[in-house]
Amino acid sequence: MPGRLRGRPPVHAESMSSLRRLSPSGGPGPRTRRARSISPHYRFGDAANHAFTSATGSVGTCSPSFGMSELRDALPTTRPRPLSSSGAPTPPPRLLFPDQVNEEIHSWQDRSAHSEHNSSDVSIVSGLDEEYSVAPYDVRNEKGPEHRFFTAEFQSTLQAGLGIAGDTLALLEGLDGVMQGDRDLEKLLGDAKKLCAFHGTDTKTIAVLGDSGEGKSSLINSLLHFPGIAKTGDIGSACTSVVTEYRQKTGEHTAPITIEVEHLSGAAIEEVIKELLWSYRQLYLPGVEDESTSAEDYAQYQRESAQAWSALEAAFSHKQGFKEGMLRDMSEGAIERLTAQLVGWAREIQWPDGTDGGLWRSTADTAEECAGKTALFMQDRYWPFTKIIRVYLNAQVLKTGVVLADLPGLQDTNLARVRATHDYLLKCNHVFIVAKISRAITDRSLQSSLFSVLSRHVPLEWEESAAQSLRIAVVCTKVEDIDIQAARREFCGPDKSIRDSVVDDLDAQIEDAKVTGNRMLKKALKQRRELLLINARNAHVTSGLQAAYAARAPGGHLDVFCVSNRWYDKYARKGNVELVRASGIPALRQFCHSITADAQLREARHFLRSRVFTLVNSAELWVGGRLRSQPRRNEFSEAQRAVLRVNDGMMRVFAAAIDTLVANFRSCFVEQVLNIIGTGAAYYSKMWHWTQYDAWCRNNGHHSTAKRGRVDWNAKIIWKLRTELDFQWDIVAEEINTVFGKLLAIVSEQFGALKAAISALSTPSVFRTQLSAVIGPRTESMQYSLTRAQEKFAHEVNHLRRYASEPSHGSYILDAMISTYRAASNQYANVELGTGKNKRQIGIVEGRITDGALFPSAAIALQDRMDTLLERLKARLTATLAEAVEDIRTDLGFVLSPILETQRNDVGLAADRNRLREILERLGTLKVQAEDVRRAAAE
Repeated sequence: MPGRLRGRPPVHAESMSSLRRLSPSGGPGPRTRRARSISPHYRFGDAANHAFTSATGSVGTCSPSFGMSELRDALPTTRPRPLSSSGAPTPPPRLLFPDQVNEEIHSWQDRSAHSEHNSSDVSIVSGLDEEYSVAPYDVRNEKGPEHRFFTAEFQSTLQAGLGIAGDTLALLEGLDGVMQGDRDLEKLLGDAKKLCAFHGTDTKTIAVLGDSGEGKSSLINSLLHFPGIAKTGDIGSACTSVVTEYRQKTGEHTAPITIEVEHLSGAAIEEVIKELLWSYRQLYLPGVEDESTSAEDYAQYQRESAQAWSALEAAFSHKQGFKEGMLRDMSEGAIERLTAQLVGWAREIQWPDGTDGGLWRSTADTAEECAGKTALFMQDRYWPFTKIIRVYLNAQVLKTGVVLADLPGLQDTNLARVRATHDYLLKCNHVFIVAKISRAITDRSLQSSLFSVLSRHVPLEWEESAAQSLRIAVVCTKVEDIDIQAARREFCGPDKSIRDSVVDDLDAQIEDAKVTGNRMLKKALKQRRELLLINARNAHVTSGLQAAYAARAPGGHLDVFCVSNRWYDKYARKGNVELVRASGIPALRQFCHSITADAQLREARHFLRSRVFTLVNSAELWVGGRLRSQPRRNEFSEAQRAVLRVNDGMMRVFAAAIDTLVANFRSCFVEQVLNIIGTGAAYYSKMWHWTQYDAWCRNNGHHSTAKRGRVDWNAKIIWKLRTELDFQWDIVAEEINTVFGKLLAIVSEQFGALKAAISALSTPSVFRTQLSAVIGPRTESMQYSLTRAQEKFAHEVNHLRRYASEPSHGSYILDAMISTYRAASNQYANVELGTGKNKRQIGIVEGRITDGALFPSAAIALQDRMDTLLERLKARLTATLAEAVEDIRTDLGFVLSPILETQRNDVGLAADRNRLREILERLGTLKVQAEDVRRAAAE
């Protein structure tokens, strides 16, 4: 039958009725044929929801007694699921995120076949779960955070929007045979396919920091629900130099795991080699072995030299002529010769097959295979020049835009590597500090070790800025490692979290079970006692950390999580939901989702309010245009000229507005910041006249001794300038809002003028209505894109502000001072020069600060960086507005240039027109549904 559509049957208006009747409690939304199967719920099954709390007690509190009946009720059992109307067990509700709704996660059990597990337990009972085990733990059943994006109502609305996009695609695909080669149809099909595969593009990066042995890699494996994907254990110093990102795979990634490795090239390689040479050679500089060098400093130089040698040997040991002795050449010009030689060798490195433009790509089926391939870049000649490793996989925690970044290079002494890690860290949205819970019990360990990593990398941000710009959470690991007797003394008794009677009752019941030979009951009771003590310690550590550091965290609140990776690994494989929850990993994963929730909600609302509606509207305009006859088109010539004249002038106006935005912001930046930095020398005053001056020079001006504590010369150089610039940078930040506000006003004015031109046309009202309908959703979409561009630029400017105002590892001041510090370090007692080494060093350092070139050179570097940011911004804004104008031009063209392109005979033409009418009617229904979705998303 010629009028019959290929594909699926039509949708009906009734399919949206349930959306209009959505209840606050989150009733089910519409289910159209192409809709993704997203469950409106995101929580544990009811049977598992409260079982663990009743079995173990809440954190820090205990039940007064624990009898046999309570124990039987609390035992982990396989509970039958409620039955559906058909009598079949009802599966627990799930939320599958939009970009992965049709993709199943590999089971924990299958993945575990490729991973080694530690079978030993410290003290937790491991017998009960074996008798009562169920299917492996399903991470998709976890409850989402308390946020609108995760509500049943919003997920139902999102499902409806995906369904509308899918139905629109099906209708357009039915025209493929009629309109073959039609470029407009091809564009509509492409747009529809993109919307059907919608997933949030806003990502938030969580940096995971922790020293070796703290359980950091195990934590990443647990969060990803993918054992073995992050290599655990001490695998050598090479691993400490490579940032590894874990990202959600997308449609382009067809293998279970996709790997990308980015390596250094050009100037970056030269910088690394220079820093390695300096780190190695400083141990052999004149004067290092003098009595003035403290034992602590000398040990540091030895360690740094050994690490540098390890890297250089790995990179160049295959080269004939490379020997350790050549690196100790202290003759004149030796450092330049060595640098040139090593850089030349580095450029000759043959990277593995598959490398293109500094990027190597491969795939893997298992965690073991992935580890084998990434290990190639963590050893031998590659690792010193490996920049970052990206691993794309399917993991529930990543589906809402989370990027987990393993930053293991915390002990790296190479300044180039430290700078790269520091730069990456400051760009992250959240930082997880990982430490064993045993290190977080005493106040002293809290202050001296838990945040030692953070204070080493961002000392000014943490110590002086109170970490207001860094969002930090603390993750205490290995909660299962507990001394039962010590914990009883600490947490049991009067005015303590656990009453003596509770533990005494448990002790008595344990003894009774032992006497009667009830092994299972005995294990359950011992497990109950241990969990009480663990929860009490968790509460103690959490409150201690928050009391010590909450005042320095944004908003005065420090998030603390106590977790057991060992429990999670063990009980996830056995499907023990209660003890998986007790591991603390599900709660931490929920917290990860909350970090991205706002961004996901905003993008999803944009998808529902703008993108879905414009797709259906454009399709309706295009089909309607093809139905109008050729003679009718001539009546629109006047409208074409009037509308396109306004449309053509838009980009000229927008281009001028973008140029004005860039010029105004640059002028503000120069006036408020650059001019002041250029005269920064006026703020300097002499301050350093003490022994061990050489130690500060060797450590780039940042060093500590028992007598003086930690002193940062670079901070002292700019402290007055930094204070002055704080207000000026705030003015620059406000200018971003001002210039973007003006641009948005101009854009709105231009679209308003276009709408007015349409209203003034003499064409029939139905066509004026169609033309006007194009403007609103397209304007909203463009405003969303401009807002994101503004936020991105503001983030980049704030990042630049840090490097200009703070003495971090990547700061412009440190960059300008490094050569001076090293020149001073090379000074030693010389008969011809005189024996005043300390005096010469002071002269070199203070001469650089007061020579009038230090701050101007920093200002030039800052200006160059800002010019680069503004060039990128201009390109982004131009592309955004050009795309918006082109979309509107295309939609207007659908209305103003109607013609049915066909070579078919009269009978075939009639059939084609009937098919178009049928599709147009169905698109009208979908448009009504799209309007409902728009309203629901707005509410």
